[in-house]
Amino acid sequence: MRFLHIADTHLGFSAYRRINEDGVNQREIDIYNAFKQVIDYAIENPPDFILHAGDLFDSVRPNNRAISFTVDQLLRLSKKHIPFIVISGNHEHPRLRETGHIFSVLDHIEYIYPVYKNGYEKIKLDIKDKTVVIHAIPQTYSIEEFQDTIKNLDVENNADYNIILLHGSIKGIGIFTMGEFNELIIPRDIFSIGFDYIALGHYHIYTKLSERAFYSGSTETFSFSEAESKKGFIEGILEGKDFSFIFKPIETRTFIDLPSIDCRNLDIDSIMNILSKELGSISLEDAIVRITLENIPVHIYRNFDFQDVKEKTKKAFHFELKTSIVHDNIIEYRSQAKIDVLSNEFRRYISMQQIEEREELLKLGLEYISRIEGK
Repeated sequence: MRFLHIADTHLGFSAYRRINEDGVNQREIDIYNAFKQVIDYAIENPPDFILHAGDLFDSVRPNNRAISFTVDQLLRLSKKHIPFIVISGNHEHPRLRETGHIFSVLDHIEYIYPVYKNGYEKIKLDIKDKTVVIHAIPQTYSIEEFQDTIKNLDVENNADYNIILLHGSIKGIGIFTMGEFNELIIPRDIFSIGFDYIALGHYHIYTKLSERAFYSGSTETFSFSEAESKKGFIEGILEGKDFSFIFKPIETRTFIDLPSIDCRNLDIDSIMNILSKELGSISLEDAIVRITLENIPVHIYRNFDFQDVKEKTKKAFHFELKTSIVHDNIIEYRSQAKIDVLSNEFRRYISMQQIEEREELLKLGLEYISRIEGK
């Protein structure tokens, strides 16, 4: 019994100001390309089924391009009779019950099983004379509803394999939280119920929690905190009582978070020399790069040659220079790059609010973010 486990594809996500020849945000295209690599692999090496552990889309209302792309890719799986089970994550799940769910567009595609209606569903698959039960738990409208669902979990003893599909952070282990307002907390006793495999989503870094419990990680890099992690998916094999797996990496945009430079007691020439050395130590070509200048005195910051830095980093897809400026023993934090991560998070949050003044509030909020970041 062979399956693929993916999560956090965030289709429709966009960032930075780069566009392609068709006028489409290039990071949005990067996200599509990462997902397509998984689908291509599945078409070439058909698994018995695919598990998607949430955040298929990046928002409650993805653009038409994201919807069209997703449907096209899932139709490829459908034509090959490859079951695709996907639960809603916190990014695509509406806050209000009366709001329609984007997953409804997937309801009538054969072999595609979208689970999003606020309740625990069991997907039973008969494959190779074996019965597999997928215990799929989508994002819920409240923490209480999620907790009640978890309490009622139990394996089906008459099935050959029981697999659980969840999206959230593990209780008591802070590293797995993404710090998002509607994040669900998964109790640790989930590991002792007796599932043959636990497929988790939400945490973007591939992580093995136990012999049969994994975060597959996201299929692309979404922040510098993920810069060191490989992106891809898990290929799992269940055979009798045995389980084995391989992490399959995919090609993604390079993120590089360079070591910060402590500018205390350094003159401007020394800072520029160190900065040039760090930039020269890597390939900037089409990469997303960040470096931080810590404790830079205000008089040096005011005379800093930002144009020279811009010239040195012109081959990068995106370059971000962060600074902590010291004046009168007070540290001020600035960035010479547009903070797309924060602004995009705010856009996603506003998109989920059912208010008449949404566009006005979005505009005002983005203005405040820009001011705070020193733009």
